[in-house]
Amino acid sequence: MYNITLNDELVDRTRQAFSNEAAMTEWLQRQVEALLIDFNSRQTIKANARKAIEAMRRQSEQNGNAELTLDDINNEILLARRARKVAV
Repeated sequence: MYNITLNDELVDRTRQAFSNEAAMTEWLQRQVEALLIDFNSRQTIKANARKAIEAMRRQSEQNGNAELTLDDINNEILLARRARKVAV
């Protein structure tokens, strides 16, 4: 359980939209929970992205192409696409 301090003016203006204090409390709880779910989801996405980047880095090092520049990579992609067109 957490106790938080909110801007009184904002709370008073928001309170006018609800029929009673219980309705506003329930709404606030749902809003905070939705924010926490979103935050945790983003943290999971970031963690998975970091793992994927690390795995790609390791694979690149194992394949011996870790030192390629972006231009080198783009050229390799272009050559692979051209080779694929010729093969078809």
